[in-house]
Amino acid sequence: MAQLTGLFDRGGAYYLRVVLPLHHPLLDRYKSGKVVTSLGRCSHREAIRLGTIKRAEILWGESFHPKRIEILTDINRCKAATPDTAKPVLLRDVYDLWVQASRRTADSIAACNRAVKLFEQHTHNPPLNQMTRSLGNEFRSFLQTLPTTSKTARDRLNWVKSLLKYAAQDLELIPKSPWVGLDIKSKTTASRQVWSTDWLQKLLGHEIWQNGQLPKDKKAGGLAAYWIPLLALYTGARCSELCQLLVQDIDTSGHVPLIKITDQGEGQHVKTTASVRRIPIHSELIRLGFLEYASSQKSISLWPDLPLRDGKPGSFFSQWFGSFRRSLDVPDTLVFHSFRHTVRTSLTRSNVPEPIIDRLLGHESQGSIGARVYTHPQIEQLKQAIETLETLNLPVVAKVDPGS
Repeated sequence: MAQLTGLFDRGGAYYLRVVLPLHHPLLDRYKSGKVVTSLGRCSHREAIRLGTIKRAEILWGESFHPKRIEILTDINRCKAATPDTAKPVLLRDVYDLWVQASRRTADSIAACNRAVKLFEQHTHNPPLNQMTRSLGNEFRSFLQTLPTTSKTARDRLNWVKSLLKYAAQDLELIPKSPWVGLDIKSKTTASRQVWSTDWLQKLLGHEIWQNGQLPKDKKAGGLAAYWIPLLALYTGARCSELCQLLVQDIDTSGHVPLIKITDQGEGQHVKTTASVRRIPIHSELIRLGFLEYASSQKSISLWPDLPLRDGKPGSFFSQWFGSFRRSLDVPDTLVFHSFRHTVRTSLTRSNVPEPIIDRLLGHESQGSIGARVYTHPQIEQLKQAIETLETLNLPVVAKVDPGS
């Protein structure tokens, strides 16, 4: 007989019990963590259909979609059917549910879809219950024959593994993922480099920073071309974190001006929970006029002229910066992300404690319990650490008159 998790019969009527996951918005209303609703008097088959829809409405709310119900209904029938009558559940079905199960970036959806397509092309798309470990090993070998980096091959394997894990743990379609432990060793294609003083002088000797002559390329974002590399050099923040900054993220309410890296604003994302942080603004940035620039902005975004690509806010700026540094004959090993390594290296050389460096750069602190506790230092400690970064004595060319 077909089954649906949480479905039960009481007095001739069917009811559905749904256990709410952690952080579900309905937990404020249902303190027990469970929602029990009546499906009325109906046949068992109809109760499964209605219960599948009701369960989706409760768990996914506005993200409920008819396509999801179609797939879920087929899945429940598949669980109940005999091998001769079961409609096979494919990896593509799991992918469709995974896309709708949570908010995903466009890049994540596209990357996962590419991995599924490769799987379908190479394996002839077997049903989920026929995906053996040997098939996983064969697919892993196939990925490594493609003209891509080992990292790309590993990422594609991991996307399929993630779907299998989702099918096992969330959908309960298979007892466990058969590909657990399969991996591709990823080789670093380029060593991490830091910006030397000579290369920084080469970069910042450009007219952008010497006399405020801004590039005409729209991807540079006007004054963003001046400020974002300097912010990276004096904060260690990621390109995407800086490009998605809002005016409200520049906090001057306290005695130490701060940059807030957060995911609270519209379109803002962070890499991990540790990435949410506050970074004191270096005195050199203040001298160059950054606070005046921020306070003069009338828009929500700190960079009103910078185009943002959905799901990847630093993409266009990164493209411009790559072309720009190549025009200066800067080595390919020195990219925008190298500012981040430069900051970490500089802080380490100044004997800043590792947990404070992790806090400033948004890394999860490792080591002992004491070290992890130390990742909550006072703002004054963070300010002192930031001020150890070397100043380059640039001319003041980018101050903005708030009244202009």
